[in-house]
Amino acid sequence: RRPWHSRVEVYVFAITCVLAICVLSMLYPARNINYVVNMAPTTNQAGRRRTLMRACVHFTRELVLDDGFSRTDRTDSANALRWYLQELREADAAVRLGGDKSITTGADYHTKGHNEVMYDEGCPWREDATDCSTEGMPGREDVSKHGLQFLLASFYDAVETVLSRYAGPASEYNTHFRTHDDVATAEEFAEVEVQTERLELLESDRDVRFILTAFAGDVFDGLGMILTLFHRETAELLDSIHVETQLLFAVYVGVVALLFYWTLFRRTVWFALHEVDKARDFVMMLPTHVLRSDDVHHLVDFFLPSPTGTDDDDHDAPDQLEGSRLPLPERRASLAHEGPPRTTAFQSSGSAGFQVVR
Repeated sequence: RRPWHSRVEVYVFAITCVLAICVLSMLYPARNINYVVNMAPTTNQAGRRRTLMRACVHFTRELVLDDGFSRTDRTDSANALRWYLQELREADAAVRLGGDKSITTGADYHTKGHNEVMYDEGCPWREDATDCSTEGMPGREDVSKHGLQFLLASFYDAVETVLSRYAGPASEYNTHFRTHDDVATAEEFAEVEVQTERLELLESDRDVRFILTAFAGDVFDGLGMILTLFHRETAELLDSIHVETQLLFAVYVGVVALLFYWTLFRRTVWFALHEVDKARDFVMMLPTHVLRSDDVHHLVDFFLPSPTGTDDDDHDAPDQLEGSRLPLPERRASLAHEGPPRTTAFQSSGSAGFQVVR
């Protein structure tokens, strides 16, 4: 009966385990591919919201002042404000709900921290999250304590109010402001003058003042906190993928080294070498004195070393075996010519050996 470590089914099982771990090493981390791919545009649009919000603040100020210092007139400022407000709303909806801007799944469906900042009561982006009051904002004193989404909705509402109050009708909206002629613009605004009477609107108009405070206030800080959450979540996910990959590789190496090499291969090689030693010991115990002379020499030839010094049974030593291949009469003549009989001793591990006289 063959030992268990030399059976074909055992090797088939070992190779199957190695292949299964190889497949698992690729498929198990691949479950996070869609999530990683989705996080890139989500993080991009989350950061873009802050840029778009600040652009809205800038063009709100330019629309109210209308002094030409930004090289835009009232129409261009209004059109730019409408465009950036629309982009901000689209980016915000894509981040929260998905389905746009290359975002497949919105953060509302997979990020708990995002939902807490956006929809729960409080203002966690402040150093003192318990104090959400907004001083000097009549009608909007507690707007920050209802979550970032409520604060953003108030920001959108304030921008719409400013547009309706200081800009022309929405029917005049166009995107020509994005293709300015620098030469024509330089000639048009060659001389500009500050309209001091409109500076007071920045303080007296509560909607304008609320928008201006968002530039570095609660809206900006809240959006920054969401962006930080996304960066942290992405880093944690990549770290977990890295750890999983290292663990699977360690398991693979362990299976190959321990199961396949150490348990099966080395044991099988040891078993084969042990069988060789047993065969040699058996041959050494054969009663060679009852054999004919030529049979003895054939038996001796089997154990003579090869010319290369290796135990290769397929290669004989020509010089040492040249006489043994001669017919018996010629070999006897050759032995008589060589002189007195010589004794060749053969020793095998675990045996006393025997002698053959030639």
